[in-house]
Amino acid sequence: MSQAAADSLVAEAEGLFRAERFVEALARYERAAQIYPSHALAWKGIGNMLLCLERPHDAAQAFDRAIGLRPESATALWGGAVAHADVGNRVMAQNYLRRALALQPTWIEMARSVPTLVPFLQVSTRAADLLRTALGAYSARTYRHAAEQSRSVEIGRIAGSPEVGLWTYLTIGLSNTQWPDAGRPRIELVMASTIDDEVCGQILANLVFHLAETQFFPEPGTMVRDVVAALGASNLSARLPHVYVIRPRAWGLHLPLDIGPPPITLAQVVPVSESEYQTWRRGVSHFESDLSQRAVDVSDLRRTGA
Repeated sequence: MSQAAADSLVAEAEGLFRAERFVEALARYERAAQIYPSHALAWKGIGNMLLCLERPHDAAQAFDRAIGLRPESATALWGGAVAHADVGNRVMAQNYLRRALALQPTWIEMARSVPTLVPFLQVSTRAADLLRTALGAYSARTYRHAAEQSRSVEIGRIAGSPEVGLWTYLTIGLSNTQWPDAGRPRIELVMASTIDDEVCGQILANLVFHLAETQFFPEPGTMVRDVVAALGASNLSARLPHVYVIRPRAWGLHLPLDIGPPPITLAQVVPVSESEYQTWRRGVSHFESDLSQRAVDVSDLRRTGA
């Protein structure tokens, strides 16, 4: 049969759709796709009807077909984003939503009204893409606030970074925090470690929750007391109880990661001892020169910090 016959079926289906006769409309769209398999509107219609009938898995497959046939269809991309988000396919949902919004930027307000799409509009979603591009692929784990389980942050891990024998741990979520000073960029944190241990993720997660609560911006040159001490991580918490923030030079990055708006940047976290904290109190420049003169390996979590 011809495309004309499929077009006629699609037209009938659209009338049934407007009348909210979804099952009948679906049958017409499916028949159109059977007689003319490359009919993008038919596949998009199938996806829309399946969403209306609460069959998101099948809808996602239909939208994939429609998008394959017509990649620049903003409505098909939108439907694909919704369907894949409903079934938990985050990568596909994010990809389709980004492409739909690139074609129809004003739809961002509509996206904000769809609960399953809201996470893909967060700054941290953009930050995660930037970090993968800058640092490479990473595995991630979710850490939840001990007192408020609804609050969480993801911590990524990369082996052999920033050099062989080291591990990079990084935050994905702090960049969602808006600072009291509107001029501050959004920021994520990174830490290099000579040990591959759960405590590295705990240090960063604890720091993220503290910074978000206190609205303290982690500018390079600042110190945050008792971040590691609060973990009760045995000898490590006693040796290196505090954290110092520096520029992440070891990764050779060009900052900011994105000029925005909003701009997104990165800072490095370094666990330090009480004696190093006291040196910092006497002056930041003196503290950093002291670390340099002593050839301190700031990624070495086994050091004494003397």
